[in-house]
Amino acid sequence: MKRKAPSLQKSLPRYYFLVIFVIFTAMLTAFYIYYTRNLRASEYLNLQNVCDSAYSNMEQEIEKMSTVSLNTIYSKDILPGIRKIPVDQLGTQQTYTQVQAIYNSISAMIGPQQTVAQINLYHKNGFSAGTGFYTYNKKIDLKEKSWYNDVLTENGYKVMSTPQPISHFIPTAAIPYEPYYISLTRLYFDDVHEMEGAVEVLQKSDTFFNYIDRLTAANPALSLLIMNRNGELVYPVNGRGEELIHEITALAHKQDIPTGRTVYVRDESGRKNALYHQTVKSAGWQIYVFEPDSVITKSLAAPTFLFLAVLAAGIALTMAVCFSISRRILQPVGELTETFETLVLDDVFSHTIDTVSLPRSHYEEIQTLITSFRDMYNKMNASIMEMLKSQENEIRAKEIATQSMMKPHFLYNNLANISVMAEENMNQEIITLTENLCDYLRYTSTGSEIRVPVSDEFLYTQKYLACMNVRYRGRLTCDFTLDEQMGEIKIPKLSLQPIIENSLKYAFMKKPPWHISVRGDLDREAGKWFITITDNGVGFKEEELQELAHTLESIRDSKDITLLKIGGMGLQNVYLRLLLQYGPSASLTAENHPEGGACITMGGSITNDRNS
Repeated sequence: MKRKAPSLQKSLPRYYFLVIFVIFTAMLTAFYIYYTRNLRASEYLNLQNVCDSAYSNMEQEIEKMSTVSLNTIYSKDILPGIRKIPVDQLGTQQTYTQVQAIYNSISAMIGPQQTVAQINLYHKNGFSAGTGFYTYNKKIDLKEKSWYNDVLTENGYKVMSTPQPISHFIPTAAIPYEPYYISLTRLYFDDVHEMEGAVEVLQKSDTFFNYIDRLTAANPALSLLIMNRNGELVYPVNGRGEELIHEITALAHKQDIPTGRTVYVRDESGRKNALYHQTVKSAGWQIYVFEPDSVITKSLAAPTFLFLAVLAAGIALTMAVCFSISRRILQPVGELTETFETLVLDDVFSHTIDTVSLPRSHYEEIQTLITSFRDMYNKMNASIMEMLKSQENEIRAKEIATQSMMKPHFLYNNLANISVMAEENMNQEIITLTENLCDYLRYTSTGSEIRVPVSDEFLYTQKYLACMNVRYRGRLTCDFTLDEQMGEIKIPKLSLQPIIENSLKYAFMKKPPWHISVRGDLDREAGKWFITITDNGVGFKEEELQELAHTLESIRDSKDITLLKIGGMGLQNVYLRLLLQYGPSASLTAENHPEGGACITMGGSITNDRNS
């Protein structure tokens, strides 16, 4: 009896199922093998990338600190300044200025970006100074420093410390907490290459290892350790990796681990570990990154379960498709498309909205947003311009007010002089004084200019002194010297008269002859002008210089006209008007001349006129 031929409706699905099942299973198996190999290779590559990234970052951080230390050594101000400081006179007024200059030079070396946290300098004569987060100077014994022998052995090359609490580096630092810092130290030598001292650069461990902290946080399955050539822990900081040192050391010394290649090593418990190793040659550090193989195997569990699930689902789907293929043909039901247009706004902060390229949209909501932004920008631009105009008017009003304070003050003094001269029947002198006074008052009272060329100020200051010399009957001599290229520079009107008046009133409390010198110079390299007024009077008392410096500093901070008072405003008035015109570049200093008398120097930028 012949067997009944199977129906095509039943046989075809079986054939289809068998063919599709074999092909699908083979492809899925091959994909699984390929995927797991790539996943393991990816884990190895990640291991290498983490170690290489840590290595590169450590090289960069060490090089940054090394560059700062070398710049400090080769600075033309720092080491020469240290050599001049008498260590047995620390804390005296004589060394105060020298030490402050060292502080300023170190601060400039650290820079506004805080490249490092602290720079400490040590000299073989016992002098030590440092600044950064803690400023100090004291006498020390260089040989007692913990790093002295190591640095001496390296003979000028850098030596990196392990992270230590701040008290390890600066025992006197009064800090309420104990942050960890890492140091780079190297010797510096004199002209005959004899050891002269050491430079120690400190960086906060959180900053130094910031990138590695983020790197390990992003790869929690990995363990990263850094040790120095003595087997001491460098990273993690604060003892967080002590429990791993023994394990890493055992793994590292069990086999000859090559640098720059992932290898498998087994620990004392027989567990398999993937280990990658790099050497930071500039510091003698060893970077170890390892990951237990169990972690890698565990990462393959999810893909394995997914493979089995996909295989089971594939078999079920294949069976369903094959059994239904004889009854109908599945066709796609359609496609859904969606577009989304993104508006990008560039150059938002141009001077006018017309210079900003704004796109146009067909959608009402986005177009409304663009229009609102345009209106907001225009209003903001108009508000800023209005505010700047208001500030300009305010500054001009202050300048006019401070200048006007000078006029009655000068007139009062000269009328008093005329009164005294009239009592003494000095008619010819009164005529001379009146003529010069008329010229001078015409200069101060005519015109709306609150700034005048330096040449004009010099000319009318000479007329003022001519007025005063009538009273002093030739016992006062003056000389004026002006750089030809400085004549057209504009300064506040009546800048010289208050200073010279102070000299006549206070400086000449001694027997004549009296002498006043006015000199105008240009410092073309610095781009600044200077006018220096000197006399041969009694000069300033030390407390007067300190009080004046404090007052000028207050005026510089506030620029407040209410700080001035009639009868005592001379230098302050001039300084305020210089500040209003020249801003931060304005300067006014008072000191005693080495040969006797007072010396007042004012200055400003050649091009930095705020009014322009």
